[in-house]
Amino acid sequence: MLLTKTELKQKLSKPLPGVTAHLKMAPEHRAQELLSYKDDIPFAKKSAVLILFYHAEEVLKMIVIRRSKYVGVHSGQIAFPGGRYEEEDGHVQTTALREIHEEIGIPEEKIEVLGRLSDIYVPPSNFLISVFLGYMAEKPVYKLQEREVDEVIEIPFTDFFNPTVVKQKDFYVNSIKAVSNAPYFDVTNAEIWGASAMVISELLEILKA
Repeated sequence: MLLTKTELKQKLSKPLPGVTAHLKMAPEHRAQELLSYKDDIPFAKKSAVLILFYHAEEVLKMIVIRRSKYVGVHSGQIAFPGGRYEEEDGHVQTTALREIHEEIGIPEEKIEVLGRLSDIYVPPSNFLISVFLGYMAEKPVYKLQEREVDEVIEIPFTDFFNPTVVKQKDFYVNSIKAVSNAPYFDVTNAEIWGASAMVISELLEILKA
């Protein structure tokens, strides 16, 4: 499936499936939690991530990062560039663009925001994450903030349309200090599970429609 920038934008304008799509890739310890949350979580901290796409030789690629090892619940995990909302941002979209610049060096003016997905709440960090999709007209040049980012991984997006990339196994979950069985995407140089996989699940449902 070769998706153009215009097709991505058009599909993102449709109604979002939200939690029904998130549940398909939710770890077992998160499934019941997802069903109990409402859209408004008054004590959650706001944050935002950006899913960045670009085309290389007619292949649509998606960017994820591997977080550096540190003392925290998301140490070493595969994620999208992003972080905490700051008051001076004014809007969570600004947060997403600021964070991708700070973490991997891509300036705001190089990115066209195409739309957004459903917000997703992550209990271990108490973040309500706003999810934006962006597009670059050229291959990105990276400058990593090494304290937070270990590497950038570029994934051909067609990989996600292969049903064999969805697998299941036990992952150690820092927040509960135990293993949890979870579905995950086994793609190029990465095993994507947890909130990132749940976000991709919604994106795939939209793009397949």
